[in-house]
Amino acid sequence: MITALIPFKPLSEAKSRLSTILPPADRRALALAMLDDVLTALERSQRITQIIVTASDAAAQALVQSRNIEFINDASTGLNPAIQQVITAREFTTPLLIMHADLPLVEEDDIDEFVTMMPSGGVALAGSHDGGTTAAICAVPQRMRWSFGEQSLERHLAAARASNMPVRSVREGPITFDIDRPVDLYRLLLDPGGRQTGRLLGKLHIGAPSKPTHE
Repeated sequence: MITALIPFKPLSEAKSRLSTILPPADRRALALAMLDDVLTALERSQRITQIIVTASDAAAQALVQSRNIEFINDASTGLNPAIQQVITAREFTTPLLIMHADLPLVEEDDIDEFVTMMPSGGVALAGSHDGGTTAAICAVPQRMRWSFGEQSLERHLAAARASNMPVRSVREGPITFDIDRPVDLYRLLLDPGGRQTGRLLGKLHIGAPSKPTHE
């Protein structure tokens, strides 16, 4: 049995780094569409037996519960506190997959392949373009110090080693491709796929950045 935990940021903070090319309403719609696509991939996975979403927005709650997926209101405590709260409350005895909701190209096969990377008794990590962690699966999540965010991949690698847990990492593929920067969205536009996110992008008017970006 493998549980997947999806922490979802408040929609008021959704994709703030895209503010130069998308207005707030479109950023919120994009965040929800990507969440929907990630949930679809998880539901189709052959390895995931339970899905939990933590969030504080009514729109996210409605989406999650419409799919009969467990929803936990995290009261806007923040990403890492919300994760730790679930881990502490549930005392998992089986592996836990923690995955971000902004992975628009991830499919069930990508998830299943990533899950098989986890070494026995250890942890597998997926690293993003900016050194963050887009996904992690851990045999004993209580032993890890979770600190998602920029440059978190190295922190998670160090935490695994400090806990004497074997660790593997991957830094390419759909499970590492998140949408944070305008350049990420432009790259996605070249091959948006045909799911919720792809269909939404076809309706949005995405302009050039309103100020120079070096990302």
